[in-house]
Amino acid sequence: MRTEDGAPVTLERGEEETVELGARKRSRFDRRTRIILGVAAVAAAAVNAGAGWTYWRLTDDEPAAGNAQDSVVLQLRGRSDYAVPLRPGAAGDLTVTVANVNGFPIRITEVRPGIGNAVADAEHRDAGCERTGVALTRPAFPVDWRVAANNVAVFSVPGGVTMSTSADPACRDGFFTVPVQVSGSRG
Repeated sequence: MRTEDGAPVTLERGEEETVELGARKRSRFDRRTRIILGVAAVAAAAVNAGAGWTYWRLTDDEPAAGNAQDSVVLQLRGRSDYAVPLRPGAAGDLTVTVANVNGFPIRITEVRPGIGNAVADAEHRDAGCERTGVALTRPAFPVDWRVAANNVAVFSVPGGVTMSTSADPACRDGFFTVPVQVSGSRG
């Protein structure tokens, strides 16, 4: 040990060597652990988004005082049923999650294909599932779904989604986020 001017310090008999440490606080996690946790958080957010926690918006500005028949068009994503993975040539149920963040109830009357392609879950994408061949089984599904104001509701369209036989082999038994568009009105 040395003094500030660089001279060696000698200890007398019975004295203990003490070292004064700076007030540096050590992190609970090292750099590698923080990176891994950060990547895991981003991946969890992406998976959660694909799982149906979707957004939607009204296409027109909400009038101050509208009636129950004002038309609204909602954009959102659906997903294939987690209980039954899709296989080439087979159909499965379509699950649609609607989050009504408005101060009025919504009545959904139709589900149609949305813009864009279906996307496989991360595991199947990493395995090479790019051409999913996943689409809705019909051009439109008439429904009568009601979502209360400031509420989230989940609905199912039995047999609403299918995978074509031309899908990439890596897509077999996958789960998919499917773009859908729904129409409805207040009420």
